[in-house]
Amino acid sequence: MSYQDKKKIANIYLNPETHATLKALAVHQETTIQATAAHWLQEIQPVMQEMVEAFDKIKSGENTQKVLHNFMAKTLHMAADSLETDEK
Repeated sequence: MSYQDKKKIANIYLNPETHATLKALAVHQETTIQATAAHWLQEIQPVMQEMVEAFDKIKSGENTQKVLHNFMAKTLHMAADSLETDEK
């Protein structure tokens, strides 16, 4: 991703526990808090997109239980796919 493709968020306020955890994680990864947060948000973007689509469906009148069931199925499948190893 090029620098021009990135979008800046000016300020994000975190509770003390979240900030401490993010700071500790950044230290372990030898990076900044901002880079760690950006990385995590990029990693969970597909799940957030599924959540947006689920909210849209519920707000448009689709059956909430069905939408939530499908959301869970899709996101669990995404998680399983990311854990698969190549056994070749």
